[in-house]
Amino acid sequence: MKRKLFLFCIVAAILAAAFCLLPELAGSTFGTHPDGLLLATGPAFAALKWPVGRNNMGGFKGYLIFVPADAPSAMPEVPAWDEAADNEELVTASGTFTFPAEGTIKSPLYLYSTDATVGYNAEAQGEADGISYRQTLTAFFPGNMKEAHAFAALVKNTPGYYIFEDSDGQQMMIGQKGMPASTSVAFAGGQARADRRGHTFIITADSNYSAIFLETPLDVEAVKNGTWASAGAGG
Repeated sequence: MKRKLFLFCIVAAILAAAFCLLPELAGSTFGTHPDGLLLATGPAFAALKWPVGRNNMGGFKGYLIFVPADAPSAMPEVPAWDEAADNEELVTASGTFTFPAEGTIKSPLYLYSTDATVGYNAEAQGEADGISYRQTLTAFFPGNMKEAHAFAALVKNTPGYYIFEDSDGQQMMIGQKGMPASTSVAFAGGQARADRRGHTFIITADSNYSAIFLETPLDVEAVKNGTWASAGAGG
């Protein structure tokens, strides 16, 4: 009888220890749902809910930030599918742009855009079991400045990355490491005195995602006034 009681106590102790350790063991491969349920970490389908009264203003702020593809030594990147911790991380680029000290470009380039002309869309492309997205970013730079014509001449065959910002203040990126964006620039001089003249930018890139967000936003004012500097460039 005493032997059976002793064995029972040992088994009970083992079960109690296992029960205490289960959340910690599960935490290494599972996440906790708000309702307390244990879910596998990584990208997974989840409910999409819309809070009543939430703001939903369209459009983007009047600027673009451009980085030629061969300029940075490091840049923000989205994780590999099997390395993303959750759904939000899957479409978020972490890290920052870093430029080598010996490079000719040591900062992202600020590009003004006329108000309400920055636009972004992503359309599905490909066949079944191979669907991806074609991302398109547009913007308008006004005027007939020589600098704008020179920029158009340089950027037309230069792959790169663009940062833009939505009305909620979220910075987004078109172009990814290994899959930079392409830029096409058209100029319209107008005919009537009231016509708008300037350069229209059409920027396209392929991606597995309909949008990519920056985890660490760029300091737009510092880029604009020329005080932005990366650690790699000595700043």
